[in-house]
Amino acid sequence: MTTELSLPAGFGAVSSVFRGNAGNDELGAGIASSYGIIGYRGKVWSTKHQGKETQLLRDDGDGPRGSIEVIIVKSASALSKIFYKGGYVDGANSAPDCWSTNGVTPDSAAQNKQHPTCAACPMNAWGSRVTESGKQGKACSDSRRIAVVPLNDISNEAMGGPMLMRIPAASLKDLKAYGDHLNSFQYPYYAVATRIAFDSKEAYPKFVFMAMRPLNDDEAKKILALRDDKRVGQVLNESQEYKSAPEHEEVAAPPSPFEQSTFVPAPAPAPAPAPAAKAAVTPKVTPKPKPEPVAAPVQEIASAPAPASFDDMLEDII
Repeated sequence: MTTELSLPAGFGAVSSVFRGNAGNDELGAGIASSYGIIGYRGKVWSTKHQGKETQLLRDDGDGPRGSIEVIIVKSASALSKIFYKGGYVDGANSAPDCWSTNGVTPDSAAQNKQHPTCAACPMNAWGSRVTESGKQGKACSDSRRIAVVPLNDISNEAMGGPMLMRIPAASLKDLKAYGDHLNSFQYPYYAVATRIAFDSKEAYPKFVFMAMRPLNDDEAKKILALRDDKRVGQVLNESQEYKSAPEHEEVAAPPSPFEQSTFVPAPAPAPAPAPAAKAAVTPKVTPKPKPEPVAAPVQEIASAPAPASFDDMLEDII
């Protein structure tokens, strides 16, 4: 929690003995403030702050946004270098085996330094890597660190102010051409709003830089002040992007300094309930009426003639 600082009323002026000594920063030595990072995976922009990564989505919520609008505050004068022993895998979160922020010597935090100096390092030599297309390159990739702020939120307090953005090797010539083009019209690169998009003609992430408009006077004053801000020096010279939030510390993701979608997709309609299985109905069989027993026709049987009397029989004989 931030401590509210104040001096008692009537505190008095500093002794003349100490005048001219203000500004020493020993108390803060070794304690770096956290800054945000603008990164990308494939062609998806994201912001990262205190270990929390957030993808930047389109305003309509239909997938990732294709560009970001920033002001480039300052650029590092030297190229940075990054080396992955097994090659970089898109989306990997692990720190490189070796890296350099000044392009001269490996960073002190690098765990697997390849050589005492970058100039003599075999991984920095041309031909130390062969691309999938068979072209020669360097196993240790060049990049340039730049400090940027969101165009619509120059102070960017939620993410500590100026943010780090690394320009990959494939886009370094485009960055230089952009700066040269602005200079030809007498515009310093930090005097304009810049849109950075991905080149749609390339399968890999390659940047396209576009000037949007000149900064107004209010914006210009803020940017000039930031160029001398020690936070910008920290962004350009330190390697916070390879440090994660402390273990077991829950850090809430700050609100994105870039305009995010407020689009909320309508919930999918619930599937209609399946019709209940009908119980098997045994068809009602109406028993056929049993035929009434028909009495057999009475046949008239001729009665046998009654036996003749003895006299009649005697008469027939005579």
